[in-house]
Parts: sequence; C-alpha cells; structure tokens
Amino acid sequence: MAVRGHPCHPRVSAATVSAMTPVEAPAGTGPRPWAEPPAGYLDAVGGQPLLPAARQAWLAASDQAWSDPARLHHAGRRAGLVLDAARSSVATGLGVTRDEVFWTTSGPTAVAVGLQGLVGRARSSGRSTRVVASSVESLAVLNPLGALGVEVDQVRVDGTGRIDLVDLDRALALPCAVVAVQAASPEVGTRQPLDAVHARTRAAGAPLLVHAVQVIGRGPVPTDWDLLAISARDWAGPAGAGVLAVRRDLHWAPDESPDRGWVGGFPDIPAAAAAATALEQVMPVAGQEAGRAFALTARIRQVLADSTLGIAVTGDPAERLPHIVTFTCSGVTGEAVVDALSRRGISVASGSACTSDTRMPSQVLAAMGVAADASIRVSLPLGCPEATVDHFLTALPEALADARANLG
Repeated sequence: MAVRGHPCHPRVSAATVSAMTPVEAPAGTGPRPWAEPPAGYLDAVGGQPLLPAARQAWLAASDQAWSDPARLHHAGRRAGLVLDAARSSVATGLGVTRDEVFWTTSGPTAVAVGLQGLVGRARSSGRSTRVVASSVESLAVLNPLGALGVEVDQVRVDGTGRIDLVDLDRALALPCAVVAVQAASPEVGTRQPLDAVHARTRAAGAPLLVHAVQVIGRGPVPTDWDLLAISARDWAGPAGAGVLAVRRDLHWAPDESPDRGWVGGFPDIPAAAAAATALEQVMPVAGQEAGRAFALTARIRQVLADSTLGIAVTGDPAERLPHIVTFTCSGVTGEAVVDALSRRGISVASGSACTSDTRMPSQVLAAMGVAADASIRVSLPLGCPEATVDHFLTALPEALADARANLG
C-alpha cells in the first residue's frame, strides 16, 4: 500500500512504507501470498490465518500510526495518512472511489451502520421505515433491524436458498427504506441473483444493501449494490476491520458523521493497514484460487452425494461460493459430528453460520425448507491443500459412525 507525501502530512517513515507496500503480485503457478493453512482446517467462515504481508503491515502501522488521525499534530497527521492510504487501496480493490469507502470495526458493524443510516433518514423525513430482507439473511442483518424496531418483510427463498424474485416483486409493491439481500449465503454457499434484485430495487426506488460475507477474495467483486458491507477477515485480513461502501449518489444519515472516513466507532488503524495489504495480495490471484477451490468442493459434493451415509448436500451445485459445502445428517447431532471429526484432526462447523451453539436451529435451512438432525459446513481456507480434502473424505464415514453410536 504505497503512500505519497502531502503538504499537510509528514512523510511516513521508509520502514512503514516498505512494510505496507505489497510484494509483486504472484502470477501463474508461482508462490501464493498466504501461508499454508493448519493441517485439517476446514472452517474458513470461522476465520483463517492472517496473511504474512498483512501481519507485517499491521506491525509497522502499530509502530507508526497510533495517534488519533483527526488530530493536526505530527503523530495525528501521520496516522491519518496511513488510514487514508489504506482507504484508497481498498477502494481500488473494490473498483470504487475513496470517498465511497468507510472503515468500520467489523463486517456486522458495517451492516448495522448502513441499516441505521437508511432507516434513520427515512424516519427523519417521515417516509416508510419498512425493510425488505431475504429470509436467509444472517443475524448481522436481523439483529440490528430488531433493535431499530422496524417492520421487516422477509422474502421467500427456494430450496437452494436463492431469493424468490416473484415474492420480491410483491414486497417491493409497498414503500420501504432499504432492501437487504446477501451476495451469497455463508451457510450453504448459494449466490443470489444480485443483477435481477438490483434492477427491481432501482425500479422501486429503494436502496439495496448487500452483505457480502465470504465473497471478497473468492472471485469477482459484486457491483450490483447501493451499500456493500464486507469484513477483512474474509480475505485473510484482521478481524478488527470492516468496510462499508456507499454509492456517492445515495443519501444516508448515520448517527456518526462519515466525513472522516470511518463510521461505527474509532477505527483500528493497524487493522485497516493490514486489511488493505491483504486485499492487494489476494485480488490478483482470487480468480485462480476460486477455480481451484470450486473443483475441490465439487469433488466433496459428488463423493457425499454418491455415499450411503445418510447425507444430503444443500445449496446450489453451480451458482455458489467456490469454497463452501454444507450437508445435513440424519440420526446424529452436529456437535457429535464436529467432535468426532476433531478427534481425527479435521476442523469443520455445525449449525447456523452466526452462532457457535450447535444446538441452535439454522434459520437459513428452515427458510429453505430443509429439515435435518444436524448440518455440517465445510469451508476451505485460502490455499487449502488437496490433502486436507482427502483427509476429510477418508475420516468422515468413521466419524459419522462413531457419532451415531455414541448417541445410541
């Protein structure tokens, strides 16, 4: 993340610039920007290791950019320069302008601030505060809406988790403050038809907020949105950095003035620097890595579908995130399967993508009409080796048998 001098800012030290400037983007079959994930780790939705270059950027910014970036003294201006450079870098990665990018403290914070800003604007102008959302939105969307005390019209989805466009047309027949539709489901992987959704919301005069969980760094950046909420942890950046991108022609009214380039709390400047560096590293190889991951998860889907293990694979087989596979199991609990696989060196997740409580039923699967005793999600981290997939497929039959036996 290269930075330039500015008449109002002191020059950032050479050490900081060096640490925050990306190495040459890898190409072809050469080295990748990530370290190899831990053996057996298949829970990218739960987190993945910080990129080495991002860690260097974080350490350098911690040394150099520790002051309030709004201050006019030397240390404050230096911090402001680092934060602005990170903001510009992320904007370039997303294909938007710097003024459309705002730092937040997490992806869910970005969602909450975006919703509050649009509902607050509607409320202050005496317009409808009603919100339209797909029935498979995460708790990061549903919880802020509950706190805002607004009417939420949830749009149906089909059996793969894709939004029902006919039901969306019904919901858009009445005025609303905002429409919330995820880019793709982090629970089952199904991508939403954002082009068709955005065409409808524009025609209805309603802004579209897209929560792009597990999407950035896994293929093309979504373009059909009015607000885009993302989290740096999805592209192997730090957990303490989120981004809310807002189209420049959209009027919104967040509680906190966005003029300084951040909303939803004071920004973590080292995390912002690390997030920008990670995005710069990942985006040049995102397409190739997505193709590799898609082939691995297609293999998992096929093996599970052909098995006699009492398993059903969920989500769309083609229009999906490249690295996520979710399947349901009969006669067992998710916790028992996760534990049995963990004892065999495999890390997966169970239950809702928004909670670690495996006993909590998934509202996503319920909305899809999927009934099951347990659901297991496999999500490949960036750089996941094929050997880890081999290990998982070999260990699963025995792990399921043990889990069922222990419950019996």
